[in-house]
Amino acid sequence: MRNKTVFLIGLDDTDNLESCGTGYHARSICSSLDSMGLAAKNYITRHQLLVSPLVPYTSHNSSACVRVTADSDNFSAIRDFCRGYLAENSAEGSDAGLCIASEEVFTTETQRFGVLCKRRLVTQSQARQLAKSNGIYLEGLTGTQDGVIGAFAATALHASGSDGRLLWLDGLREVADQRISLGELRARTSLDAVQSIEGELLADEDLMIETGPWPRAVMLGGEPVLILEKGEGSEPNEWRVATKNYLKQF
Repeated sequence: MRNKTVFLIGLDDTDNLESCGTGYHARSICSSLDSMGLAAKNYITRHQLLVSPLVPYTSHNSSACVRVTADSDNFSAIRDFCRGYLAENSAEGSDAGLCIASEEVFTTETQRFGVLCKRRLVTQSQARQLAKSNGIYLEGLTGTQDGVIGAFAATALHASGSDGRLLWLDGLREVADQRISLGELRARTSLDAVQSIEGELLADEDLMIETGPWPRAVMLGGEPVLILEKGEGSEPNEWRVATKNYLKQF
């Protein structure tokens, strides 16, 4: 039996103001790898990096991480597909970067680098040197190649287990604007963990949830978590997904 490995695929700066965003390309890569049989799709996370006039970015300076499970010897095929996809599909004027590594190689040092990218300016040289010393594949594919910074940061932050919100999780967007039970939510999505804003884990399968137009899970404790809140005058068993403004902090 072949060994299965969780691979993290970081993407950044693949777009321009008129093109599809990095999130779109992350979803396309994830779906393609799955349909080709190269890797089973898990989920995709979005990570917010430093917003500063000193940082060139398209709109929000966020990067994406695609999480997949594959045979350990599929690395080269996954890398080659991602390289080819970004070379062909990254927008004109983009500075695309690509990072791929198994989740297990990310150390405290690499995770600190991800956090640093949220707080201050870092350089391509810093990213490349740290990736090389940890055996992490990192490559710039278009333009100035500045996307290597965000691509590496996305994988490092994802590996930390408590940063970012979900760009894609199987079935979650399909339950938007619905009122469903927790049991039905779990049956229709790949979501396990649900908690209140106060941090209480919610397990009652009969609990009713108003999903609203923007149901997004966030990464907490190494897994996707949907955060709920009580509405004013709500019945004890009635909840709603936390507001968009609240979730945007992740």
